[in-house]
Amino acid sequence: MSKRTRLWLVALVVGGLFVALPGAAVAETDSATSDTAVVDEHTDFDKIKRRALNAIEKRMATVARLAHHVESSKTVTDEHAAKLLHDLRAAHEGLEELVRKVKAAATPEELRELIGMIGDFKIYQVLKPKVLQVLASDRIVAATRHLAKFSNTLEMLIERAAEAGYDVERPKYLLMKMRRNIAAAHELAAPVADKVIDLQPEDWPDPAKEALKEGHRRLRAAVEHLHVARKKGRQIVHWLRNLADPTIDLRELD
Repeated sequence: MSKRTRLWLVALVVGGLFVALPGAAVAETDSATSDTAVVDEHTDFDKIKRRALNAIEKRMATVARLAHHVESSKTVTDEHAAKLLHDLRAAHEGLEELVRKVKAAATPEELRELIGMIGDFKIYQVLKPKVLQVLASDRIVAATRHLAKFSNTLEMLIERAAEAGYDVERPKYLLMKMRRNIAAAHELAAPVADKVIDLQPEDWPDPAKEALKEGHRRLRAAVEHLHVARKKGRQIVHWLRNLADPTIDLRELD
């Protein structure tokens, strides 16, 4: 096997990602080294094939984990779950077919073409982030609904405290801030799922890259608002529990 051919085979793998490269000429070997060259060529070919299969199987494992996250989510909507699972099944089936083709590849040319297809699925660029963002979007929306319901309970208890003669200016202010943060979190997170759920591998880099970047930004901001809302809620609960002579039933908070 010539030095150029060996370099070509090694160059097929760059940082764990497989790329298609131009073909390289294979020089003839003399009779004294031909047997060794054939062994080396098959060894390198098989090694690169194994690496290709490992790269595909890694992506299949990622798809399987994402499907588990969708199926086990208690907050994802039925519509979103159905769409995500459809895309995940399609990706998994496509990767399974690619595994069969790679295993059957008999020449460096065949293998080179198949290796180039691994990146076409855009598992890490598109599929994984969009699934996680849809799940996060639905999870945050569910959390805002729960907090909004909790804020109503807090309002009722504050009113009882006011009727009992307590100064409720402070908890009312905290409740107003809490509800503003709940509304902000919902406004930021709710649209993300529908904006990214239809993204496909062919949408990379545009419009997928920008849409996912914006989705990530909105979700992070929404989470911050949720943290603040929960903090305000805890402050109100603390105020209620520390009334000098409580006349309201705080078991409703449990």
